[in-house]
Amino acid sequence: MKAVIVTTLAALACSAALPANALIIIGTGAGTLQPPENVLFTNNPANGLTVAGVTNQTATSVSITGGETLAASGGQASVTGADGLINTAFTFNGTANQSLGFDLTNPALAFTSTEFRIFVGKGTATEATLTFVDTAGQQFQSTFAIPSNGFFNAQATNGEQINFFSVGTNGSFEDARQIRLGGVGGISALLPEPASWALMIMGVGGIGASLRRRRSREPMLA
Repeated sequence: MKAVIVTTLAALACSAALPANALIIIGTGAGTLQPPENVLFTNNPANGLTVAGVTNQTATSVSITGGETLAASGGQASVTGADGLINTAFTFNGTANQSLGFDLTNPALAFTSTEFRIFVGKGTATEATLTFVDTAGQQFQSTFAIPSNGFFNAQATNGEQINFFSVGTNGSFEDARQIRLGGVGGISALLPEPASWALMIMGVGGIGASLRRRRSREPMLA
């Protein structure tokens, strides 16, 4: 019985973790709500599989990871391969065949929007798959033809927060640039919606009724 109670409560807690209509909306082009923070590489960080930039308003450290040696520079705040192309797929946080992965260095922080540009240049990529993971571990993924201006954007809705994201392409590209973030802040606990509260109350009530029935069937001790 205890195992049933624990399992039921766990399921109810998971169902109430996020509002039912919380989404990460992924799209192409410059977003209508342009994220306010630019990711800068003013100190030209050392080349490596991971390079780190910093946002210009909250000084939040952002790490960008690839499957090959990366080089970052200021100005357009771009990240490219050391050979001038990003063309090596790797697995980023459990997702295979990625070209670049983006994360905040501090695991206690998250964000709510982003905008960036994939500059194909002399590369061969024509398609990009964007994978976003929220702070509850839910994955949102969309595939697009790379637009002529190269811009992609994403927006978390209804209190949701983005933990990290990655980009996989069907070919090489020169760099990722003009990276912007919005809504950077501490990871927050989301309150359940009224429907979720009702579900939880009904579930706990059902557990209580089950326990009362069980006790009523137990023999009385002399």
